[in-house]
Amino acid sequence: MKIVNITKGTILARNAGYARTLHDKTIGLLGRTEPASLYFKTRFGIHTKGMQFPIDCAILDERKVVRAVRCNLAPGRFFFWNPLFRHVIELPSGTLASTNTAIGDVLALD
Repeated sequence: MKIVNITKGTILARNAGYARTLHDKTIGLLGRTEPASLYFKTRFGIHTKGMQFPIDCAILDERKVVRAVRCNLAPGRFFFWNPLFRHVIELPSGTLASTNTAIGDVLALD
């Protein structure tokens, strides 16, 4: 899946995974040795326990507007947000900064 910041005209990911099942969401990026991009839906927050690298995270509303971000979320941490928003994008650390992605930006997921 390609993820584009329409507001800024930048590409966040060219080949992001899409975790559809509970199993895929639970595993997420665990067990990977290299950062990757992943999209999924949840209202409960995320964790990086057991991960080997930090990640960036963007939380989107139903219109794919960025409503919360966390940059460089270190392994062993938790990130919770307003449960009204359920679209989650996990990205390699530094992606949000390098694409200037911020709260209020509109993303497209193709």
